Amino acid sequence: MNIALDAMGGDHAPEAIVAGAVEAARIYGVTVSLVGKPDVIEAELKKYDTKGLDLPIVPASQVIEMDDKPAAAVRAKSDSSMVVGCKLVKRNEAQAFVSAGNTGGALAAGILHIGRIKGILRPALIGPFPTLKGACMILDIGANADVRPEHIQQFAIMGTIYARDVIGIARPTVRILSNGEEAGKGNQLVIDSFKLLEQTPSINFEGNIESKEIPTGLADVVVTDGFTGNIFVKTAETTARLMNQVITEEVKKSPLAVVGALLARKSLRRVRERMDDSHYGGAVLLGLSSVVIVAHGRSNAFAIRHAIRVAKQAVDQDLLTKIQRGIAAIEHDHPVHESASAH
Repeated sequence: MNIALDAMGGDHAPEAIVAGAVEAARIYGVTVSLVGKPDVIEAELKKYDTKGLDLPIVPASQVIEMDDKPAAAVRAKSDSSMVVGCKLVKRNEAQAFVSAGNTGGALAAGILHIGRIKGILRPALIGPFPTLKGACMILDIGANADVRPEHIQQFAIMGTIYARDVIGIARPTVRILSNGEEAGKGNQLVIDSFKLLEQTPSINFEGNIESKEIPTGLADVVVTDGFTGNIFVKTAETTARLMNQVITEEVKKSPLAVVGALLARKSLRRVRERMDDSHYGGAVLLGLSSVVIVAHGRSNAFAIRHAIRVAKQAVDQDLLTKIQRGIAAIEHDHPVHESASAH
Protein backbone atom coordinates (compact mmCIF):
# COMPACT_ATOMS: atom_id res chain seq x y z
CA MET A 1 0.00 0.00 0.00
CA ASN A 2 1.28 3.44 -0.97
CA ILE A 3 0.19 6.48 1.03
CA ALA A 4 1.04 9.94 -0.31
CA LEU A 5 2.08 12.34 2.45
CA ASP A 6 2.25 16.12 2.15
CA ALA A 7 5.75 16.63 3.57
CA MET A 8 5.42 20.43 3.45
CA GLY A 9 2.07 20.87 5.23
CA GLY A 10 1.68 21.71 8.91
CA ASP A 11 3.12 23.94 11.62
CA HIS A 12 6.06 21.59 12.18
CA ALA A 13 6.81 20.62 8.58
CA PRO A 14 8.95 19.09 7.32
CA GLU A 15 10.65 17.81 10.52
CA ALA A 16 7.61 16.27 12.24
CA ILE A 17 6.08 15.08 8.97
CA VAL A 18 9.15 13.15 7.86
CA ALA A 19 9.69 11.74 11.36
CA GLY A 20 6.09 10.49 11.41
CA ALA A 21 6.49 8.97 7.95
CA VAL A 22 9.57 7.04 9.05
CA GLU A 23 7.72 5.71 12.12
CA ALA A 24 4.69 4.71 10.05
CA ALA A 25 6.73 2.97 7.35
CA ARG A 26 8.56 0.97 10.01
CA ILE A 27 5.52 0.07 12.17
CA TYR A 28 2.81 -0.47 9.53
CA GLY A 29 4.94 -1.73 6.64
CA VAL A 30 3.48 0.70 4.14
CA THR A 31 5.09 2.77 1.42
CA VAL A 32 4.95 6.47 2.31
CA SER A 33 5.55 8.76 -0.65
CA LEU A 34 6.94 12.05 0.67
CA VAL A 35 5.64 14.85 -1.55
CA GLY A 36 7.46 18.16 -1.49
CA LYS A 37 10.83 19.81 -2.01
CA PRO A 38 13.37 17.00 -2.54
CA ASP A 39 16.40 18.73 -0.97
CA VAL A 40 14.45 19.60 2.17
CA ILE A 41 13.00 16.09 2.51
CA GLU A 42 16.35 14.40 1.86
CA ALA A 43 18.00 16.48 4.59
CA GLU A 44 15.38 15.27 7.09
CA LEU A 45 15.56 11.62 6.00
CA LYS A 46 19.32 11.60 6.66
CA LYS A 47 18.58 11.99 10.37
CA TYR A 48 17.05 8.48 10.50
CA ASP A 49 17.94 4.88 9.80
CA THR A 50 15.65 4.18 6.86
CA LYS A 51 17.22 0.89 5.76
CA GLY A 52 14.52 -1.43 4.48
CA LEU A 53 11.87 1.29 4.52
CA ASP A 54 10.02 2.42 1.39
CA LEU A 55 10.04 6.23 1.51
CA PRO A 56 10.18 7.56 -2.07
CA ILE A 57 10.36 11.31 -2.64
CA VAL A 58 7.89 12.86 -5.10
CA PRO A 59 9.00 16.36 -6.20
CA ALA A 60 6.67 19.33 -5.70
CA SER A 61 8.11 22.84 -5.89
CA GLN A 62 5.26 24.80 -4.28
CA VAL A 63 3.48 24.90 -0.92
CA ILE A 64 -0.10 25.91 -0.12
CA GLU A 65 0.38 28.02 3.01
CA MET A 66 -2.02 28.14 5.94
CA ASP A 67 -3.10 31.72 5.09
CA ASP A 68 -3.65 31.06 1.37
CA LYS A 69 -7.18 31.21 0.01
CA PRO A 70 -7.82 27.49 -0.60
CA ALA A 71 -9.56 27.32 -3.97
CA ALA A 72 -7.42 30.05 -5.54
CA ALA A 73 -4.21 28.51 -4.19
CA VAL A 74 -5.08 25.04 -5.51
CA ARG A 75 -5.59 26.49 -8.99
CA ALA A 76 -2.58 28.83 -8.90
CA LYS A 77 -0.12 26.37 -7.33
CA SER A 78 -0.47 23.37 -9.60
CA ASP A 79 2.92 22.02 -8.48
CA SER A 80 2.15 22.30 -4.76
CA SER A 81 2.69 19.28 -2.51
CA MET A 82 -1.05 19.13 -1.86
CA VAL A 83 -2.06 19.10 -5.53
CA VAL A 84 0.71 16.69 -6.57
CA GLY A 85 -0.26 14.34 -3.73
CA CYS A 86 -3.92 14.33 -4.78
CA LYS A 87 -2.95 13.68 -8.38
CA LEU A 88 -0.92 10.64 -7.28
CA VAL A 89 -4.10 9.26 -5.73
CA LYS A 90 -6.21 10.14 -8.76
CA ARG A 91 -3.80 8.19 -10.99
CA ASN A 92 -4.00 5.29 -8.52
CA GLU A 93 -0.26 5.56 -7.87
CA ALA A 94 -1.18 5.97 -4.18
CA GLN A 95 -4.21 4.67 -2.30
CA ALA A 96 -4.57 7.58 0.14
CA PHE A 97 -3.41 11.14 0.76
CA VAL A 98 -2.48 12.63 4.14
CA SER A 99 -1.82 16.31 4.91
CA ALA A 100 -1.47 18.49 8.00
CA GLY A 101 -1.65 21.59 5.82
CA ASN A 102 -4.40 24.05 4.95
CA THR A 103 -7.73 22.23 5.56
CA GLY A 104 -9.59 24.22 2.93
CA GLY A 105 -6.77 23.53 0.50
CA ALA A 106 -7.02 19.79 1.12
CA LEU A 107 -10.78 19.94 0.54
CA ALA A 108 -10.43 21.99 -2.64
CA ALA A 109 -7.60 19.84 -4.00
CA GLY A 110 -9.54 16.69 -3.16
CA ILE A 111 -12.73 17.79 -4.90
CA LEU A 112 -10.91 19.22 -7.93
CA HIS A 113 -8.30 16.51 -8.49
CA ILE A 114 -9.81 13.39 -6.90
CA GLY A 115 -13.56 13.98 -7.13
CA ARG A 116 -16.56 12.85 -5.10
CA ILE A 117 -18.07 9.40 -4.75
CA LYS A 118 -21.07 9.05 -7.05
CA GLY A 119 -24.18 10.29 -5.25
CA ILE A 120 -22.34 12.31 -2.61
CA LEU A 121 -23.61 15.89 -2.48
CA ARG A 122 -21.01 17.27 -0.06
CA PRO A 123 -17.86 15.66 1.36
CA ALA A 124 -17.59 16.07 5.14
CA LEU A 125 -14.77 16.09 7.67
CA ILE A 126 -15.24 13.51 10.40
CA GLY A 127 -13.09 13.64 13.50
CA PRO A 128 -12.98 11.99 16.94
CA PHE A 129 -13.87 13.77 20.17
CA PRO A 130 -12.74 12.28 23.51
CA THR A 131 -15.58 11.15 25.80
CA LEU A 132 -15.94 9.26 29.07
CA LYS A 133 -16.65 6.14 27.02
CA GLY A 134 -13.83 6.53 24.49
CA ALA A 135 -14.54 8.75 21.51
CA CYS A 136 -17.46 10.18 19.57
CA MET A 137 -17.19 10.80 15.84
CA ILE A 138 -18.35 14.28 14.82
CA LEU A 139 -19.11 15.48 11.30
CA ASP A 140 -19.00 17.92 9.66
CA ILE A 141 -16.21 19.72 11.50
CA GLY A 142 -15.27 22.24 8.86
CA ALA A 143 -15.80 21.28 5.23
CA ASN A 144 -19.23 22.87 4.72
CA ALA A 145 -20.39 26.02 6.48
CA ASP A 146 -23.86 25.88 4.90
CA VAL A 147 -25.75 22.62 4.40
CA ARG A 148 -29.24 21.26 3.77
CA PRO A 149 -31.11 18.38 5.46
CA GLU A 150 -30.18 15.92 2.70
CA HIS A 151 -26.50 16.71 3.34
CA ILE A 152 -26.97 16.00 7.05
CA GLN A 153 -28.62 12.68 6.12
CA GLN A 154 -25.61 11.70 4.02
CA PHE A 155 -23.27 12.75 6.84
CA ALA A 156 -25.17 10.39 9.17
CA ILE A 157 -24.86 7.48 6.75
CA MET A 158 -21.14 8.08 6.14
CA GLY A 159 -20.49 8.58 9.85
CA THR A 160 -22.29 5.35 10.70
CA ILE A 161 -20.27 3.37 8.17
CA TYR A 162 -17.00 4.91 9.39
CA ALA A 163 -17.77 4.29 13.07
CA ARG A 164 -18.80 0.71 12.36
CA ASP A 165 -16.14 -0.41 9.88
CA VAL A 166 -13.09 1.65 10.83
CA ILE A 167 -13.61 2.37 14.54
CA GLY A 168 -15.25 -1.00 15.21
CA ILE A 169 -18.53 0.03 16.90
CA ALA A 170 -21.06 -2.73 16.18
CA ARG A 171 -24.20 -0.55 16.00
CA PRO A 172 -23.28 3.14 16.22
CA THR A 173 -25.87 5.51 17.65
CA VAL A 174 -26.43 8.76 15.76
CA ARG A 175 -27.63 12.10 17.15
CA ILE A 176 -27.90 15.59 15.69
CA LEU A 177 -26.39 18.56 17.54
CA SER A 178 -29.04 20.98 18.81
CA ASN A 179 -29.79 23.45 21.60
CA GLY A 180 -32.18 21.03 23.28
CA GLU A 181 -32.60 17.28 23.45
CA GLU A 182 -36.36 17.30 22.82
CA ALA A 183 -37.69 16.69 19.33
CA GLY A 184 -38.70 20.00 17.76
CA LYS A 185 -35.82 21.94 19.33
CA GLY A 186 -33.25 23.66 17.12
CA ASN A 187 -33.17 25.88 14.07
CA GLN A 188 -34.97 25.00 10.85
CA LEU A 189 -32.02 22.96 9.55
CA VAL A 190 -32.02 20.78 12.69
CA ILE A 191 -35.81 20.36 12.71
CA ASP A 192 -35.97 19.37 9.02
CA SER A 193 -32.89 17.15 9.30
CA PHE A 194 -34.37 15.41 12.37
CA LYS A 195 -37.40 14.35 10.31
CA LEU A 196 -35.20 13.04 7.49
CA LEU A 197 -32.91 11.13 9.84
CA GLU A 198 -35.95 9.45 11.45
CA GLN A 199 -36.80 8.08 8.00
CA THR A 200 -33.31 6.70 7.30
CA PRO A 201 -33.37 2.94 8.03
CA SER A 202 -29.62 2.37 7.66
CA ILE A 203 -28.74 4.45 10.76
CA ASN A 204 -29.50 4.07 14.46
CA PHE A 205 -30.88 7.56 15.03
CA GLU A 206 -31.63 8.52 18.65
CA GLY A 207 -32.61 12.18 18.32
CA ASN A 208 -31.06 15.48 19.39
CA ILE A 209 -28.01 15.96 21.57
CA GLU A 210 -26.84 19.09 23.36
CA SER A 211 -23.15 20.01 23.24
CA LYS A 212 -22.81 19.45 27.00
CA GLU A 213 -23.82 15.79 26.56
CA ILE A 214 -21.23 14.92 23.90
CA PRO A 215 -18.34 14.44 26.39
CA THR A 216 -20.45 11.94 28.37
CA GLY A 217 -20.44 9.51 25.44
CA LEU A 218 -24.19 9.64 24.85
CA ALA A 219 -23.69 9.18 21.09
CA ASP A 220 -21.22 7.39 18.84
CA VAL A 221 -21.81 9.73 15.88
CA VAL A 222 -22.93 13.37 16.03
CA VAL A 223 -23.95 15.20 12.85
CA THR A 224 -24.07 18.95 12.31
CA ASP A 225 -23.12 21.60 9.76
CA GLY A 226 -19.43 22.39 9.30
CA PHE A 227 -19.74 25.88 10.78
CA THR A 228 -21.23 24.67 14.06
CA GLY A 229 -19.05 21.57 14.23
CA ASN A 230 -15.85 23.51 13.70
CA ILE A 231 -16.71 26.02 16.42
CA PHE A 232 -17.66 23.26 18.87
CA VAL A 233 -14.45 21.29 18.36
CA LYS A 234 -12.13 24.31 18.46
CA THR A 235 -13.81 25.71 21.58
CA ALA A 236 -13.53 22.35 23.33
CA GLU A 237 -9.87 21.92 22.35
CA THR A 238 -8.98 25.40 23.59
CA THR A 239 -10.90 24.89 26.84
CA ALA A 240 -8.98 21.67 27.50
CA ARG A 241 -5.64 23.42 26.93
CA LEU A 242 -6.75 26.30 29.18
CA MET A 243 -7.66 23.91 31.99
CA ASN A 244 -4.32 22.16 31.69
CA GLN A 245 -2.45 25.47 31.80
CA VAL A 246 -4.44 26.81 34.76
CA ILE A 247 -3.92 23.60 36.76
CA THR A 248 -0.18 23.68 36.03
CA GLU A 249 0.10 27.33 37.08
CA GLU A 250 -1.85 26.79 40.32
CA VAL A 251 0.15 23.68 41.28
CA LYS A 252 3.43 25.57 40.88
CA LYS A 253 2.26 28.21 43.35
CA SER A 254 2.27 25.76 46.28
CA PRO A 255 5.21 23.54 47.33
CA LEU A 256 2.72 21.11 48.87
CA ALA A 257 0.75 20.94 45.63
CA VAL A 258 3.98 20.24 43.72
CA VAL A 259 4.66 17.28 45.99
CA GLY A 260 1.09 16.08 45.47
CA ALA A 261 1.48 16.39 41.71
CA LEU A 262 4.68 14.34 41.82
CA LEU A 263 2.92 11.61 43.77
CA ALA A 264 0.04 11.63 41.30
CA ARG A 265 2.17 12.00 38.16
CA LYS A 266 1.20 8.58 36.75
CA SER A 267 -2.48 9.37 37.10
CA LEU A 268 -1.97 12.84 35.63
CA ARG A 269 -0.12 11.30 32.70
CA ARG A 270 -3.04 8.96 32.04
CA VAL A 271 -5.42 11.93 32.15
CA ARG A 272 -3.34 13.74 29.52
CA GLU A 273 -3.27 10.63 27.36
CA ARG A 274 -7.05 10.27 27.48
CA MET A 275 -7.48 13.92 26.49
CA ASP A 276 -4.78 13.84 23.81
CA ASP A 277 -6.27 13.62 20.32
CA SER A 278 -2.95 12.99 18.54
CA HIS A 279 -3.36 9.20 18.62
CA TYR A 280 -6.55 9.59 16.56
CA GLY A 281 -4.41 10.88 13.68
CA GLY A 282 -6.70 13.38 12.05
CA ALA A 283 -10.02 14.02 10.36
CA VAL A 284 -11.12 11.93 7.40
CA LEU A 285 -12.59 13.77 4.42
CA LEU A 286 -15.49 11.41 3.76
CA GLY A 287 -17.25 11.44 0.42
CA LEU A 288 -14.27 11.71 -1.92
CA SER A 289 -13.52 8.85 -4.30
CA SER A 290 -10.21 8.18 -2.53
CA VAL A 291 -9.11 8.31 1.10
CA VAL A 292 -7.98 11.78 2.25
CA ILE A 293 -6.87 12.45 5.84
CA VAL A 294 -6.53 16.00 7.18
CA ALA A 295 -4.31 16.03 10.25
CA HIS A 296 -4.24 18.95 12.69
CA GLY A 297 -1.87 21.77 11.71
CA ARG A 298 -0.04 21.37 15.01
CA SER A 299 0.56 17.63 14.44
CA ASN A 300 3.79 16.16 15.79
CA ALA A 301 5.46 12.99 14.50
CA PHE A 302 3.23 10.81 16.68
CA ALA A 303 0.07 12.35 15.22
CA ILE A 304 1.35 12.02 11.65
CA ARG A 305 2.17 8.36 12.23
CA HIS A 306 -1.39 7.78 13.41
CA ALA A 307 -2.86 9.78 10.53
CA ILE A 308 -1.10 7.34 8.20
CA ARG A 309 -2.49 4.45 10.29
CA VAL A 310 -6.02 5.82 9.91
CA ALA A 311 -5.50 6.08 6.13
CA LYS A 312 -4.30 2.48 6.01
CA GLN A 313 -7.29 1.28 8.03
CA ALA A 314 -9.73 3.11 5.76
CA VAL A 315 -8.18 1.50 2.68
CA ASP A 316 -8.00 -1.95 4.32
CA GLN A 317 -11.68 -1.76 5.28
CA ASP A 318 -12.69 -0.71 1.75
CA LEU A 319 -14.43 2.30 3.27
CA LEU A 320 -15.17 4.03 -0.04
CA THR A 321 -17.08 1.09 -1.52
CA LYS A 322 -19.17 0.77 1.66
CA ILE A 323 -20.02 4.47 1.61
CA GLN A 324 -20.99 4.29 -2.06
CA ARG A 325 -23.33 1.38 -1.34
CA GLY A 326 -24.88 3.17 1.63
CA ILE A 327 -25.53 6.34 -0.33
CA ALA A 328 -26.80 4.42 -3.38
CA ALA A 329 -29.42 2.68 -1.23
CA ILE A 330 -30.82 6.01 0.00
CA GLU A 331 -30.55 7.56 -3.47
CA HIS A 332 -32.60 4.69 -4.86
CA ASP A 333 -35.42 5.21 -2.36
CA HIS A 334 -35.27 9.01 -1.97
CA PRO A 335 -33.42 10.69 -4.89
CA VAL A 336 -31.85 14.04 -3.92
CA HIS A 337 -29.94 16.47 -6.10
CA GLU A 338 -27.78 19.51 -5.42
CA SER A 339 -29.71 22.64 -6.39
CA ALA A 340 -28.15 25.30 -8.57
CA SER A 341 -28.47 27.84 -5.79
CA ALA A 342 -26.63 25.74 -3.17
CA HIS A 343 -23.19 26.85 -2.06
